[in-house]
Amino acid sequence: MPSIVPGYEYDIFISYRHKDNKYDGWVSEFVDNLKKEIAATFKEELSVYFDSNPNDGLLETQVVDKSLEGKLKCLIFIPILSQTYCDPNSYAWKHEFCAFNKLASADQFGMYIRLANGNVNSRILPVRIHELEEQDHKLIESELAGTLRSLDFIYRTPGVNRPLRAHEDEPKENLNHIFYRDQINKVANTIKQTIAGIRMKGPGGEKVSAEVYNNPEVIRKPGGNRKVIFGAVAALILLVTVVYYFRSGFIAPSTRTEDRSIAVLPFADLSAEGDQEYFSDGLSEELLNLLARIPELKVISRTSAFSFKGKNEDIRSIGKKLGVTHILEGSVRKSSDKIRITAQLIHVSDGSHIWSKTYDRTLGDIFKIQDEIANAVVQELRLTLGGNDVHPRPVNSEAYTLYLQGRYFFAKHRREDVDEAIDLFSQAIAIDNSMADAWAALSLAYASHANNGYIDPADGFEKARAAANKAISLADDLASGHYALASILSAYDWNWLGAQDEFRKAIARDPSNIGAINGMANLALTLGQFDQATTLFGKALELDPLRTVIKVNLAMTLMHANRLNEAAQQLNRALELNPNFPTARYRLGLIYLLQGNAARAIEELHKEVVEDWRMQGLAMAHYKAGNIKEADLLLKNFITEYQDVSAFQIAEIYGCRNDADQVFTWLEKAYAQRDGGLSTLNGNPWLRSVENDTRYAEFRQKMKL
Repeated sequence: MPSIVPGYEYDIFISYRHKDNKYDGWVSEFVDNLKKEIAATFKEELSVYFDSNPNDGLLETQVVDKSLEGKLKCLIFIPILSQTYCDPNSYAWKHEFCAFNKLASADQFGMYIRLANGNVNSRILPVRIHELEEQDHKLIESELAGTLRSLDFIYRTPGVNRPLRAHEDEPKENLNHIFYRDQINKVANTIKQTIAGIRMKGPGGEKVSAEVYNNPEVIRKPGGNRKVIFGAVAALILLVTVVYYFRSGFIAPSTRTEDRSIAVLPFADLSAEGDQEYFSDGLSEELLNLLARIPELKVISRTSAFSFKGKNEDIRSIGKKLGVTHILEGSVRKSSDKIRITAQLIHVSDGSHIWSKTYDRTLGDIFKIQDEIANAVVQELRLTLGGNDVHPRPVNSEAYTLYLQGRYFFAKHRREDVDEAIDLFSQAIAIDNSMADAWAALSLAYASHANNGYIDPADGFEKARAAANKAISLADDLASGHYALASILSAYDWNWLGAQDEFRKAIARDPSNIGAINGMANLALTLGQFDQATTLFGKALELDPLRTVIKVNLAMTLMHANRLNEAAQQLNRALELNPNFPTARYRLGLIYLLQGNAARAIEELHKEVVEDWRMQGLAMAHYKAGNIKEADLLLKNFITEYQDVSAFQIAEIYGCRNDADQVFTWLEKAYAQRDGGLSTLNGNPWLRSVENDTRYAEFRQKMKL
C-alpha cells in the first residue's frame, strides 16, 4: 500500500539492528502495538515498512539494493536507538539512518515540519530503548546537526539498562514512572501531527531550517521599532502572563526550607485527538501560579519548568537542574466538557510517588480540581494553610477555554501567534467582560505587538494601557494587571517612578511574579542602581534557573557596573544553556572589546545569530582594531539598513569613535523613535566619552534620568 501522500513509497519506515529483536522480539512487539495505536488514531490507513525477517536481504553484511532506496522514500523515519544502533559500520546506521537523513533534507518537504500549533517536528522520530553511551549520543547529534529528541521506552532502575515491556505498565520500581501505552500513544500522536504538518505545508513550500528546530528561542527581528530595552521586559511581555483565579488565605511562616521546593512540569495531553495542549499547559501554569502564592514554598517559574516538555528526562536529573526536591506532573484527557486529570507528586531524590490521584469531572469543575490538587500538595509537603479555603473567581467556562487558548498562542512569541492570542482574549472578554485575567493578558499582547513595531506604537500602547487599567479596576489584587501597566510605564512612557510603583504593587500581590521581578531589575539598571539590579536578577534566577535571557540581562548589568569578568562568566553560563541565544555572543564580544582584546571580540561577534547586533558590534570592534576602512563600511551599511529603527545603536558606534556631535545627533533621533535602548544610558560603556559634555546632562534630564 503506497503512502497517503502522493510520490512516497511508505508513510513510516522502522529502522533497527536485527540483534536488538532477537532476544525477546521487543521491536516486533513495538511495531505491532504501534500499528494498533495508529489504526485507532488515524481515519486513514497508514503504510509501515518493517523488515521483520533477519534473513531477507537486509542483512548487515549485504550491499544496499535499489529496493531499499525506494522504501526509504517515506514521510517519517523511526530509528530504534539501542546500545548497538549508533555504529558507523552497521547497515542500519549507514544505509538507513544516514541515507534517510540525506534524502529527506533534500526532498520537497525538507527534514523539519511546522505543525498547526506553530511547533516544529523532525521527520526523524527516534525511539530510545537504552541509555546511550556518550560517544553514541555525540555521533547521532553530529549526524542530526542538532539536539537528540527521543521518545523513550527505557526501564530505569539502578544497574538496569533495558527496554520497557508492554506488560510492565506503570511499574513502581521504574524510576521514570512511564506508561508503555502512553509512550506508544505519544509516538502515534507525533506521527499524526507531523503528517498533518506535511499536508498543510504542501510540496514546494518554504522549508523550515535546522536552526529553527534546534533553537526555538531565536529572535526574528522585525522591521519596526523593536529596541525597547529591557531585554527582559520585552521578552517577558511575550513569555510570562501570570494569571490568578484564587483569593488566598495563606499565612506566611517565618522561614522557607529547601525541602519545600517544587517544579510543576507541563501536564501531558492524552486526549484522543491530541488537540488539548493549550488546556494541559494552562492547567499546569494555573497550578504553578497557585502554589507560588505560598510564601514558604519555592516554586520554579514556568519557563524553566516547561523547558523539559516532551523530553522524557529522568525525574532526578530534572530536579537537580531546577534545584528542587519535589516534582508535580500529570496528564489531561479532555472530550467535550468531560475531563480526566491525573496528578502525581514525586520526591526527586529517589523518584518515589508521594501522592497521586485521578479526577473525573466536567469543565465547570476545573477550578475546584485545581484547588484540590494544590491543597493536596500543601498537605503532603506539610505547609501551613491558614484562613479560609481557596475560592475561585467566578468565570464563564467558554470564556475560560478561549482565554487558555489565547495564552497558549501568546507564549509562542511569533507575530501570527500573538495576533491569534489577541483575537482569542477579545472573544473571551466579549463573553465575560468581568474577566480581569483576560484583560491583563490582552494588555500584554497589545504591548508586545506595539513594542515590536507590528502595530503603531502609540495606538498599541494606548490599547494596552486601557486593558491594563480595566484589569486593575476589576481585580486590584491581580498581580498581572499591575505588571502589565508597569511594563507600559517603563517601556513606552519612560515614567520610571510610576513603573517602579506598579512593579512593587505586582510583587506585593505575588512575591514570585517573575515578570515583575525582572521588570524591577531592569528598571534598577535604567536608574543606575546596579547592586539592586544584580540582587533582583539573582532572585529571578533562583525561581527560573534555566532562563537564558535573565543571565544575559544580568551580564549587561555587570558590564554597565564595569564588572567585566563577572559579566563574561554569566554570558558563558548562558551560552552553556543555549549556544545560539540572541545577543549573548554580541555582549560577550563587547566585553572582550572593553578588555582590550579586539581580535577575540571580532571572533566572538561573528558567531552572533542576529544580524544587526552582529553588524553593530563588528563596526565597533574593527574600529578599535584599527581596521578603519572595514569599520567605515560596516557603519555605512548599518545606517542604511537600520537608521529608522536602531538610532541608539548608531549613537553607541559614534560613542566608540569619540565623535560627540554625531552621538547627540543620533541620540535625538533615538528619542524621536522612542528607541528602548535609551534606558541603558546609565553606565553605558560606549557613551562614557560624552559623559562630561553638557549636552549629555541635558539629554539625561530630558529622559527623566
